[in-house]
Amino acid sequence: MRLYPIALLAGLLPLLTVQITYLLSAQAGFVDWCLPYLHSCTSISATGRHPPAYFVFKALMIPAAVLLMQYWLLAGPWLRRAGDQHRVWHRAIAVIGLMAGIGLIFYTVMLGWIGEQFQTMRRAGMSAFFGFSILAQLLVTWRLGACDGLPEKTARARRVLTATLYAIFCLGLGSVLLGYISPSVYARTDNAVAWNLTLLLCLHVLQTAALWRQSDFSFQFRVSPQHRDR
Repeated sequence: MRLYPIALLAGLLPLLTVQITYLLSAQAGFVDWCLPYLHSCTSISATGRHPPAYFVFKALMIPAAVLLMQYWLLAGPWLRRAGDQHRVWHRAIAVIGLMAGIGLIFYTVMLGWIGEQFQTMRRAGMSAFFGFSILAQLLVTWRLGACDGLPEKTARARRVLTATLYAIFCLGLGSVLLGYISPSVYARTDNAVAWNLTLLLCLHVLQTAALWRQSDFSFQFRVSPQHRDR
């Protein structure tokens, strides 16, 4: 069984979810019509606060988080197949990825509840998702670069992964610095930062999905001869 569809869905489903809920919320008048990646007109959370987008967000984002957790569990075996034998790092990637997925589930469950305490919990969940996802992606890209004798196509793809990580770090660091330098500008742009961070994180997953496909990363079911003869 080829495993790249898991990575493909793990990267696509979160992106599709926020696009669908944005369109539903804008159609219902709960958020403005705009390009949120550029205009920062609404937060991702605002797209999933009111029905029917509320139900769609939860129904799709929780499975998306589960797929992402499965993706991180498979990242280690894929790296071993690529030639990296440092299993300690593979276990670290799995644990960090699971924590990112739990953060996303926690955020999704808390979405829609009214109150300052729920807002704080949503922020904690989203911060955990972003922070642990970036760390896990950094480790995957680093360990892939440590593999000897990578095919040229894989080496080029690894450079694309690295460029994506640079974009993530520049965007995140720039947002933090802007919060100190000009809080008013930060307040007008922080929604767009979250939209673009989500896009870049999902693009990193989709790029590794292409690598899984190129390397024919698969899982094989086997039956022992003793059981086959019974």
